[in-house]
Amino acid sequence: MKTSYLICGIYVLLDLACSNERSFRIYFDELSIKYKVPDIFEKMDSTLVQLNNRSYINAEIILKRDITDLNVRAIMEFWKQNAQTNMKLYDVRVDGCNLLRNIKKNKLFNFYVKSFKKHANVILKCPLKANFSYKMVDWFVDENDLPLFVPPGTFRTITEFFTQKRLAIRVVAHGKVLPKS
Repeated sequence: MKTSYLICGIYVLLDLACSNERSFRIYFDELSIKYKVPDIFEKMDSTLVQLNNRSYINAEIILKRDITDLNVRAIMEFWKQNAQTNMKLYDVRVDGCNLLRNIKKNKLFNFYVKSFKKHANVILKCPLKANFSYKMVDWFVDENDLPLFVPPGTFRTITEFFTQKRLAIRVVAHGKVLPKS
């Protein structure tokens, strides 16, 4: 009897491990540019669109001058469903140009950059060029790039970009991990 339970348990675990289908979806309810330096940005537009149970982000940036140094601070906080306190999933500072040059070595950000590459009009590298339209079209979080289980809850990301030791732009995204319906 115990052997049959063990075999059934192993079968269920293997089935879950081999499944490409996730039982959750990522929903963004806010994307905002909280701060930007006017002498750096010619244009900075972004839109968040909900379509077919998916959140899509479109963005365009045109710089007034070349950016040769780029530092990034990225924070992600998560609140489990019905929880009052948050968990800080990460709070990191990185040299953005070094990250772009060596992205394959950084597992945390490799997920994001690989995802951005699919939807961007250019492969990002330093220096970032002035008067070039950097675009990201219909970007979304592909749940299949995430672990099999992500608990339902709410998240917030804050990404700050610095150049010449001053804050150039702050991007805040807020959303939810929802059960797939």
